[in-house]
Amino acid sequence: MQGKNILIIGFTKRTSFHFARVIGKSNTVIVSDSVKDKEKEKLLGELVKEGISVVNLLGEQSTDILDRFKIDIVVVSPGVPLNIPLIIEAKKRNIKVTGDIELFYNFFPGNFYIGITGTDGKTTTTTLIYEIVRKEKEAYIGGNIGIPIFKLFDEINEKSILVLELSSFQLEAIEKFKPYISVFLNLAEDHLDRYSSMKEYLLAKKRIFMNQTSKDFAVVNFDSPYYEEITEGIRPKILRFSRIDKKADAYFDGENIYISGKFFMKRKDIFIKGIHNVENSMAAILASKACGISDESIIKTLIEFKGVEHRLEFVREINGVEFYNDSKSTTVNSLEKALLSFEKPLILIAGGRDKGLDFTKLRELAAKKLKYLILIGEAKEKIKRELAFEKTFEAFSLEEAVKKSYQLAEPGDVVLLSPGCTSFDMFSNYEERGKVFKDCVSKLI
Repeated sequence: MQGKNILIIGFTKRTSFHFARVIGKSNTVIVSDSVKDKEKEKLLGELVKEGISVVNLLGEQSTDILDRFKIDIVVVSPGVPLNIPLIIEAKKRNIKVTGDIELFYNFFPGNFYIGITGTDGKTTTTTLIYEIVRKEKEAYIGGNIGIPIFKLFDEINEKSILVLELSSFQLEAIEKFKPYISVFLNLAEDHLDRYSSMKEYLLAKKRIFMNQTSKDFAVVNFDSPYYEEITEGIRPKILRFSRIDKKADAYFDGENIYISGKFFMKRKDIFIKGIHNVENSMAAILASKACGISDESIIKTLIEFKGVEHRLEFVREINGVEFYNDSKSTTVNSLEKALLSFEKPLILIAGGRDKGLDFTKLRELAAKKLKYLILIGEAKEKIKRELAFEKTFEAFSLEEAVKKSYQLAEPGDVVLLSPGCTSFDMFSNYEERGKVFKDCVSKLI
């Protein structure tokens, strides 16, 4: 690809910055974003210093960009909806509209890809598979996990295995991308502020299978209420994991994991906490075995793997009170899994920006598990109404919520930050929210 005018819509360091660095060496990059701020200006400045041909259209997203710059290709960042006027007009004119995952695949179509999607657990499972595979083979990790795929461009070769976390937003923009192993962890309400229905959301996720053949593998949650819809019409060989059906390829009986009906390992030997992480572990086992990794390497990694920051991350214990950071919890489903991971009395800090999700589903579980509920952010009134939990408090900041939780706590209690909402009302992302939580906890004593 040379001498093209490439329009990037949506400009962030996590995705489009690294793409522009690579593609801009032999093409002109036109950057359009509805937001114009110092951070984006600084990133564009860095590209210019590197000799990249850049046109700065920060703050502009009008359709006349297509005419003014004779656009050849449109590259959409994952966070940008595909129904904005500029993209609709580009498609009308038959201008190619694509994403970074698809373009990367066009450069490296012969590599071995493992793609992981699902509503929750993607980052943990992606990291776990990567840690297992790299014990025996040359592997790289990237995608939605926070490592831009084009950041790997100069590092990999034709033998490299790429383990990629893939969001529904990224999958919307693929055409030819084909993983050898796909993993579909689960499906629950999420992004209903972007998708008109659960069916539309499911179909976006299901695109991970669309180019796979009978020679490929699909690892799927057999317990999912959407299992039939997820697997209907797909071509790869299906590997199922389950906590219900012993006939599944990976099965958990409450104490042990079995693979193909044979004992594989004890649950107590897996370091990471929570029943959802048993499911994530089973998915990782099946994907790794399909990749040809030995049982010894898989088991060793599961014993050693300490989890990922901001996912049920143990922070510290103060006077018998344990603090856990689960800031990555941005859905009702992930909040439910977090609550189910503890037997001790819970003081939950939840809230943030709502995504149109239904918290009434957790009313019974909250009544059973919670000692106190502390709510923050834009969604606090909605959550308070839908959970109808009697011992509920509101806080104006995360710092206030942490202080209040410690005042209420007694030895043996757990204080859990598991928001069930996005962070964008108070923080730039869930990582910042988690770090602020940990800072607040560190200042308690």
